[in-house]
Amino acid sequence: MNYKELDTQKIKDYIQAHPDGVEVEDIIAHSGAEKLRVYPALFELEQEGWLTVTEREELG
Repeated sequence: MNYKELDTQKIKDYIQAHPDGVEVEDIIAHSGAEKLRVYPALFELEQEGWLTVTEREELG
């Protein structure tokens, strides 16, 4: 079982269910994906052109 792919699909499903946009905190809290996989998955999805980041904040 590929947990990375499962979590990426959960993230994509959550984003698609919210067409007006979502915040990363909401994805972490409500998508069902492992929270440590969210940022790397979002980075990969952005690199693939699947999503567009509209605002960035400093981490930490």
